Amino acid sequence: MAYSTRKDDKLYHLLPAYIREQDAGRGEPLRALLEIVERQADTVEANIAQVHANAFIETAEPWVVPYIGDLVGTTPLFDESRVRDGDMAQELFPELEGPNLKPAIALRNRADIAKTIYYRRRKGTAPMLEELARDVTGWAAHAVEFFESIGWTQWLRNHQRPVAPRTPDIRSPEFMDRLGTAFDVICHTVDVRPVGQLDGRHNIRNIGFFLWRLGAYPIESAEARRLGNSGDFRYFFSQLGRSAPLFSRRRPEGDETGLATEWHVPQAIRPALFYEDLRAHHALPLPHPPHSECYGLFDARPPVPAAPHPSFSITVDGAPIPADRIVCRNLGVWSAPPTDFVAVDVALGRLTLGPNLTPAASVEVSYHYGFPADLGGGPYARRAWLTSAKLADQILLVGGSGDPNVFPTIGAALAAWTAALKPNAIIRIRDNRTYAEAITIEPETGRLLAIEAADGFRPHLRLNGPLTVTGDHPDASLTLGGLLVEGTLQVTGSLKRLRLLHTTLVPGGSITEPAGAPAPPPASVEIAAADPAGAPINTEFRLEIAFSITGPLRVPEHAEGVFVLDSILDGAGSDALTAPGAAGAAGPPLHVERSTLRGACRVREMAFATETIFDGIARAERLQRGCVRFCYVPAGSRLPRQYRCQPSLAVAKAIEAEEAVSGPLTTVQRATVEARVQRRVKPEYSAEEYGLPAYLQLSLAGPREIALGAEDGSEIGVYCHLKQPQRESNLTIRLEEYMPFGLEAGLIYVT
Repeated sequence: MAYSTRKDDKLYHLLPAYIREQDAGRGEPLRALLEIVERQADTVEANIAQVHANAFIETAEPWVVPYIGDLVGTTPLFDESRVRDGDMAQELFPELEGPNLKPAIALRNRADIAKTIYYRRRKGTAPMLEELARDVTGWAAHAVEFFESIGWTQWLRNHQRPVAPRTPDIRSPEFMDRLGTAFDVICHTVDVRPVGQLDGRHNIRNIGFFLWRLGAYPIESAEARRLGNSGDFRYFFSQLGRSAPLFSRRRPEGDETGLATEWHVPQAIRPALFYEDLRAHHALPLPHPPHSECYGLFDARPPVPAAPHPSFSITVDGAPIPADRIVCRNLGVWSAPPTDFVAVDVALGRLTLGPNLTPAASVEVSYHYGFPADLGGGPYARRAWLTSAKLADQILLVGGSGDPNVFPTIGAALAAWTAALKPNAIIRIRDNRTYAEAITIEPETGRLLAIEAADGFRPHLRLNGPLTVTGDHPDASLTLGGLLVEGTLQVTGSLKRLRLLHTTLVPGGSITEPAGAPAPPPASVEIAAADPAGAPINTEFRLEIAFSITGPLRVPEHAEGVFVLDSILDGAGSDALTAPGAAGAAGPPLHVERSTLRGACRVREMAFATETIFDGIARAERLQRGCVRFCYVPAGSRLPRQYRCQPSLAVAKAIEAEEAVSGPLTTVQRATVEARVQRRVKPEYSAEEYGLPAYLQLSLAGPREIALGAEDGSEIGVYCHLKQPQRESNLTIRLEEYMPFGLEAGLIYVT
């Protein structure tokens, strides 16, 4: 008689064989009973294993972490377990790989507790404090003991300080270029003011913590953007043709007892530093290596080796350019280097080829660019945001590898998809190349199509005309993920759902030099409201945007809705969201969370808005439904009920403060206070043009009502998910514990 031999029947297999044979003859009732017992035994066993794991900070459950911290005597910090952002993403995007779509933040309470004893053993030393700042905030950090750079008359017989000369070498551009920066070595007179962002640094009791909030994102093997026609010698590193500084790669420190240098932080490469780097390279004994401290290949290409920690590299017609043939030059006015040299301007992100290298068939660059967050198309980890492969009947790979199963263009992949009768499909791009194509897509009813970059890549789509979605397919779905799209997207037929996930539709369509985006900018997304006969279409259409950057949106009023999470709608010079056609027509209902909208926003209904900057007049036709909370809403807007929104909240507090001093105010006085507060409480950005590193990052000089105005005390707007005020607060708490007695810490933001 046969009996069960399933591997998961652990208890059943412990029985003698003759009992299992008898049980099989009776229909295996004993086996069914032992399955129930085994499930309960597995639960008890897993619980015992977890109790053991909870004894270690590395494997403990999140709820146990504060208890372990209490055992070692740490003060609890704000960490990721207290973040509630991102719940809406779980509801909107169940088809993604997931399982967790909440934005990752660098609030490492677990790591902080794990290193408590390690910190205390080195308590009070500058390298330890610098490492603490880096671990707690997740930002690059550099600690400076300002008393080391205070100048005084030295005693030449004893206590000489050769590293701190009273008179600086003003003939050294590199030496003077560091004046006032985190790596300034010039002596200063004493400053007795409290340490701050701009002053009060150089005092005996002050220690400054310089922090870099921007990240350096690597782009490998991308095509440089030529300025002119074929054969021109002028190129941009940026695939969009934008002048923007090259950033240095953030590299780990090799010595835990040392302090960070300029090569260990992600910041714009200083031209003087790059010049000195090349000069030091030329001073090396022959033969010179092909790379310098800053310049070199990202990946080894025999016989040229890869650099240890390169920031950028250049390849012309397939041949890597060695460091010996790189020239540091100011290319504010374009000029060509001699013979076969390549001139590089790291401040503007430009390069020019010598006459022996032109005309070049291809110029390939690898470099780092600066940006505040994992937002828009970018080469960062976003595996959770990929479309689940379980939903696809076909996965088509696109890239320049030349492999037989990899399509060279997106158009070729779409043709293969069409030939296969348009199944549920994912077109996945596996490189950072520029794809200059004309793309037209007609989806299939009831099917989904996703065009997305593979994890860690950012392909550039340089569209020849708009990306057009045609046909009447009201049940079809289209997703764009991880892409940098230079052009616009138009839906001329009907569609059920359009998703933009970690994608950039360049505001203005493209970027031109030197004036930036054209005005007025064209719509990045335009959805048809009616068919050729005039009948309404897209009545059930949904536009879902998450962690993306777009220009203006034009969506018909009768559509189901627009959902925007952690994104930028940059309609500066135009309207951020309206209906297509007539100017000022209202768009569909809007649900927006933690985003920044520049330009007027006109919708049928503001279904829900939280922690969002409306940097332009926002108007809803219907006020009976919806809620606006913890947002910036400018004067003149017309929205449903508001809760703790700015500047109205600041106005109410200012009037209350005035009345507490001088009694009730007249109507004119109240209007004066209101106008004064509205002029002060408005968004201020470090940079407003797309393509610059600090794009729409709130300025440090801006109003605190916006910088701390979110529900949990973080900033309002698209970078709310970074929790930057919480990071600063966490660092302040830790420094109070670890700073030497009598010294004062100052936080200084470099970017």
